[in-house]
Amino acid sequence: MYQDISVPESESQVERKQVSSLMEAAETIRENAIDLAREKMSFYEQEAELAILLERRNFVEYFKYALAQEVAQVIATYDQRVQAVYLFEETANPDAGTEDYLSVVDLTVHLLVKVTSASAALEAFVASVDRALTEVLHELPSNRFAKRTSYLNVIPITETDIEEGRGYAVLLSSIYARPLRIWERE
Repeated sequence: MYQDISVPESESQVERKQVSSLMEAAETIRENAIDLAREKMSFYEQEAELAILLERRNFVEYFKYALAQEVAQVIATYDQRVQAVYLFEETANPDAGTEDYLSVVDLTVHLLVKVTSASAALEAFVASVDRALTEVLHELPSNRFAKRTSYLNVIPITETDIEEGRGYAVLLSSIYARPLRIWERE
């Protein structure tokens, strides 16, 4: 089974790669995310060693966002019930006056996944992706990635959840910390 997992060409010039296993998929997610994050850095910073970049807050934030995009693409490719994927920050503080209120970037990728119906198969797939991604992120030259046991917090929500304002679905109508839609089925 092959899965095409990359950001659409209109968003990036990252080369599309084909994968045949979950570990290969996780490695591709990691490498694409690194490439996408590097693209966001200044011209001079783009060629810096990865270990140095992983100490920079802005690079880690770009990397985390790119991981979210790549994971969203993989999840949506796997399950046709996925209608949209939103990135949210569980630690978001809308009252903070500066960017310095949180000295360390939360490395967990928090995703709301709008689905037509809940599925144990999707939950199992996400858990498998998380395990594989955790393993390949441990290989990064940074202590902040070495000790984590999980990186994905994927929360499925349905249209009914959204309409009734249940659980995390209420975030979609938040005026302070609304999630960012990073993928949607056409």
